[in-house]
Amino acid sequence: MNMIDVASPKRPIGHPERALDCEVALSPAIDQLSDDDTLSEEEIEARLMEAGLAAGWEEHELRTAIADLRRNAALGLQGLSE
Repeated sequence: MNMIDVASPKRPIGHPERALDCEVALSPAIDQLSDDDTLSEEEIEARLMEAGLAAGWEEHELRTAIADLRRNAALGLQGLSE
């Protein structure tokens, strides 16, 4: 199992840009995990949560960021993204 690297938060909890920071921090890890065809969506989410918590993100931040990134990816696949 490869170690997944997620950047640590740079802003304090409650900062208005922190949610976006969390998405940015998770994006490279999502790309890395998505390349592994052996992982289910649940396994990918579990690894993202584990790596994100270890990096210092809050569980609710990670869940929101993962949901937002998943929604953005779905919109992109439909050709609705910029």
